[in-house]
This record gives sequence, structure tokens and C-alpha cells, in this order.
Amino acid sequence: MQESDPRQARSREFLHERKRARVFFNLTSVIYPLIEWHLSPRYQDALGKLDLPVELTVLDVATGSGILAAAFAGRGHAVTGLDLSERMLKRARKRFPAIDFRTFDLANLPRIASGSYDIVSCGYLLHGLSARFRETIVKNMARIAGRFVLVFDYCCDGGWFVRLIEWIEGPNYPRFIATPRDAEFAGAGLTIEREFRTSEFGNAWLCIKK
Repeated sequence: MQESDPRQARSREFLHERKRARVFFNLTSVIYPLIEWHLSPRYQDALGKLDLPVELTVLDVATGSGILAAAFAGRGHAVTGLDLSERMLKRARKRFPAIDFRTFDLANLPRIASGSYDIVSCGYLLHGLSARFRETIVKNMARIAGRFVLVFDYCCDGGWFVRLIEWIEGPNYPRFIATPRDAEFAGAGLTIEREFRTSEFGNAWLCIKK
């Protein structure tokens, strides 16, 4: 029997991940006020520390309920937020009507022109992806970014509650926190310029192109 095309197998794998993510985030959208309460001030504090020039445009991928996009917009950046979950985007548009939120499948990131945004950001996206899909997303973020890629995510084990939530989301969280971020970003042509803790188990990584 002839082997299947690896690209087709990868495409099926990514499609399965996206379907699972859509279901998960649509279902968990009701608990997002609690998540927002935890993350929103941390995003604001982190952007204050980084103090990036406000004229830089931002593409926030997997924007969810829009709190990272709103933290950028609050500092004066022009922001576009992309997400697959309509329930999350409905909440984002209601809370932050001035921000351009768009329904978008991250598998279509290759359609966005290279260097079309100064900053490409994501908040707590990468830990939920398989290693192969994560590699694809980070490489496209690096390609689209004119200057910076900014990632917020877990830097270590978040304890039993986080493990429970991430077990519901999928199997990728333990593998993510075991993977060195510098090596992963280097594989996408990125160098970590600054990194710091945002919480007991969260981190921010500001990356530039090599």
C-alpha cells in the first residue's frame, strides 16, 4: 500500500486540533471573566515594562476575549485580533468595540503578507498546540512580524488546577513546558530580547528576528 502524503497527514492533524480548540473555547467562554480577571492586569503590567513604541501596529493571534489586544490598544497601538471562536469574539467585540476583531483560522496565517504588522502577539496559545502545529504557528508569526514577536504563556508547571484545565483542553501542555523556549524560537528565526515572569507560572518573551 502506498504511503499517504505527509502533508495531507499533517493537514488532518491540524484540522483535528482546530476543531477541538473551537469546541473547547466555545464551551469554556462562560468562565472567561475569571481568566480575564487574572490575566488582564498582568498583560497591562508587562506591556508597561516593555514600553514598546505606540506607533507600532499589532496583530494578536488567538485573541480570545480580546484582553491582550485591549492592553495594546489602551497604550495607543492600532490592533487587529484574530480568533476561531465566535463566542469569544462576540464577547471581545462587545467589550472592546474600537478594536478590529476578525474570525480567522490560524491555519490560514500563510495568507497574511510577510512583515505586514510590526508586532505579532499571542497570549496562552502555544501550550495548547501540538509540537508540529506550534512550530508552524511560530514560524508564521515570525514571518508576519516586521519587528517583534511577543508571547505570553506558561513557563513552568502551574499546579493541579492548571493541570486539570489543560488536561481537558488536550495533551500538549506537559510537552510544552518541557520544551526550551529559546530553542523553539530559534527554530523560527527568532532571538529572545527580553523575558520575565508575569505570574507564579506565567512568562513573557519578547523576540526579534535574527
